[in-house]
Amino acid sequence: MKKLLFSLLLATFFLAPIEDSHAQLKEIEQFLDAGGDNVDALTKAYLSPLPNGIISGLNSGWTTKAKATKSLGFSLQLRASVATVPTIEQTFDASTIGLEGISVSPGASSTISGDNTTGQILTLPDNSTLTLPSGTNFPYVPTPMVQANLGLFLGTDVTVRYVPEVDVQHYGSVGLFGVGVKHDLNQWIPGGKLLPIDLTIMAAYTQLNMAVDLEFNQGAQDQRVESSTDAIVTNFLVGKTIPFLSAYAGVGYQSGTFELNMLGDYVIGSGVQTTLTDPVSYSQNYDGGIHLMAGAQIKLAVLRIFAEVTTAEYTTFNGGIGIGLRN
Repeated sequence: MKKLLFSLLLATFFLAPIEDSHAQLKEIEQFLDAGGDNVDALTKAYLSPLPNGIISGLNSGWTTKAKATKSLGFSLQLRASVATVPTIEQTFDASTIGLEGISVSPGASSTISGDNTTGQILTLPDNSTLTLPSGTNFPYVPTPMVQANLGLFLGTDVTVRYVPEVDVQHYGSVGLFGVGVKHDLNQWIPGGKLLPIDLTIMAAYTQLNMAVDLEFNQGAQDQRVESSTDAIVTNFLVGKTIPFLSAYAGVGYQSGTFELNMLGDYVIGSGVQTTLTDPVSYSQNYDGGIHLMAGAQIKLAVLRIFAEVTTAEYTTFNGGIGIGLRN
C-alpha cells in the first residue's frame, strides 16, 4: 500500500527507487482476505484522502501572475504542490462502509494519511480476524509538476504540462498531460487598460495516468494497480505586476475524478486457497467547490520564484522556481 501511495504522490518526473516498497505494499493483502465487494470498500475507504489531495494539487500552480504573458513571452517552471488532508479525512469507521458478512470492533481506523496506529479488528465469515493497517502519519499529499507557459496574442497565454509515459523497471509507469488557458479581461472593459490592476480568467485540465507493478504472489505475472486522475479548475484573477514582483489573488472552482483498478490474479489463503481476479475497481469524484487563492512571483533577471496558496476543503500550497523571458 505504501508503494501505491508514494507512486501516486511522486507521479510526474520525480521517480526514484523506494526501498522496501514491496514489503510495505503487502499491507493491502489483508484487504483481499475480506473477499468480494469488501475489498473495494476497504481500499476506497483507506485511500480516500489520496485522490482528493492529488486533484487539489493538480489544480494548483497554473499561473504566476494575474496578467497574461506577453506575446511570445516564455517561462519554464518546476513546481510542487502540497495539499493538506483535513483531520476528518484522516480516519474512517469500517462499520459504516457497507462491509458484508463481517463484524467490526468499535472505534475508528486510520486512512492512509492518518496516524501510525493500527485500526479496527474485523471478524471474517470463517471466524479469522483482520486488523486494519495504520496510516502513514503524513497528512499531506505532495504533487510535483513541470510546465511551460507561452504568450500568444490578444491577451491570451497557454500553459502546458507534459510527461510522456515513462516505464521504470520493477516500478511501473507514469504519464501526465495538462493544458491551461488564461485571457485578459481589461481589453474588453471600457477604459479597462487604464485600470491599475489586471483582470483575467483562466481554465485548466490535467490528466495523470499511473501503473504500479505488484508482486503479491512470488513469481506471479501481471499483478498491477492502474489509476487515472482527471482534474479541472477555473479561476478569476486580479493582480498587479511591477518590474520585480507580481502579486495576485482570485476565486475559482475545482473538481476532478479518480479511477483505480487492481488487475491480475491473486491467490489468498494459507490452507484452502482462493484466486481473486481483478479484485479492486472503483472511481471517486471530488467536488472541491469554490476556493480562494493568492500568490506571487519574484523576478531576478531570467530567474523566477513562485509561491501560491489555495484555501478550500484541501488547503494547498504551491511553490517553485523557473526561468522566463518577456513574462
